Amino acid sequence: MCEEEQPQPQPPSQSQPQPQSPSRRGVLRWGAVAAAVPAAAGVAALAWPTGASGASAGQASAVGGAFYRTAPGDTLRGIAARFLGSEERWSELYQLNRKALGRETAPRPGLQLALPESPNGARSRAYAPLPATARPLPVPAEGYRLDRIGDALYAVTAGGTQAAFLVTDAGVVVVDAPPSLAEALPAAIRRVTGRKVTHLVYSHDHADHTANAAAFGDVVRIAHTATAERIKANQDPGRPMPTVTFTDRYRLDVGGQRLLLSYPGANHEAGNILIHAPRQRAAMMVDVVMPGWAPFRAWGTADSVPGVLRAHDQLARMDIDTYIGGHVHRLGTKEDVEVSREFVQDLWKETGKAIAGTDMGPFFGKVEAGNNWAGFDLYLQAVADKVEPVVHRKWLGRLGAVDVFTRENALTVALSQIVDAPRDL
Repeated sequence: MCEEEQPQPQPPSQSQPQPQSPSRRGVLRWGAVAAAVPAAAGVAALAWPTGASGASAGQASAVGGAFYRTAPGDTLRGIAARFLGSEERWSELYQLNRKALGRETAPRPGLQLALPESPNGARSRAYAPLPATARPLPVPAEGYRLDRIGDALYAVTAGGTQAAFLVTDAGVVVVDAPPSLAEALPAAIRRVTGRKVTHLVYSHDHADHTANAAAFGDVVRIAHTATAERIKANQDPGRPMPTVTFTDRYRLDVGGQRLLLSYPGANHEAGNILIHAPRQRAAMMVDVVMPGWAPFRAWGTADSVPGVLRAHDQLARMDIDTYIGGHVHRLGTKEDVEVSREFVQDLWKETGKAIAGTDMGPFFGKVEAGNNWAGFDLYLQAVADKVEPVVHRKWLGRLGAVDVFTRENALTVALSQIVDAPRDL
């Protein structure tokens, strides 16, 4: 029977098991040069140039795009639901892979299935759908969300970034000044009060949260000493030097309102502080807990991976109702803090198990003598090969973007466990 005469399969059953965890490991080919790397079941982005002679006929459909390597129990409907956003797209998956599938709608394990292009026609990696708790909330006509917390604390959210402000009898205390909120933050303050901004708290130094600080003029600027050192070194006119610094704790009392600033030690960044509004039962700590989301890449570029875990511990002990994380789409709750803590501890634990079960020595025998970087890379990748599918299996659907940076974060955690070697975690 020729290809055009092949019968179409019947829609697969919805009751069959869902696919296993995704990964980005596969066989990468450039021209006639191939480098084989270990493959866990899952999604992989391929970087073959168009017409590359090294790609076999069976792989051609995935060239330049993404593929999924099937696991036991997979169905086309289940794969489409997880990676294409709708189980109804199973037929697209079948049409793209009909030579490999034949008449089967329950693909055999280990089969490499090319994923369809995105709707706009651009070849791109496919990502797991966001769970409901991670999806964007409606944005009002003003172009930003303004959430009131208690009697006088407010959070402003737009474009995935957050800042906060506290209205007091003597003026307004702003926490962070993200450039992406350069218009939204002042507009939100004007909606709430006619009082002037008198104080600005730097949560830490990173420009995406502080580089519009100069726009608030000559105000009292408060930061940790490590943040002040970084601001001085970076010489950014958008981030003026703090006028008040502290090393451990600082109590800010202004106009009948209070903020408690504390430093739990290096975490996301040296100098990244915890801001507590006890009257409003709220806390803000930027880039540590992302409500509803898995961590950003390289553990959020953490200065201290163990410090991020310790910060989670401290946040989990706080008696709060509301958490402001500095990023993504909504405010958090005590439950969000606890779920994030469970995730980072799980990733830490699974990475430790993988390290303990992986002998480093053999990987150095696979590379040129003396190329320690290459041997260590092979070892770390082997550790990540063990961690990634386990974390995906447990966390996809619970937190947003678990499939995006888990592998990179496992590599970061592995290196931290070897180099930092904390004994308290």
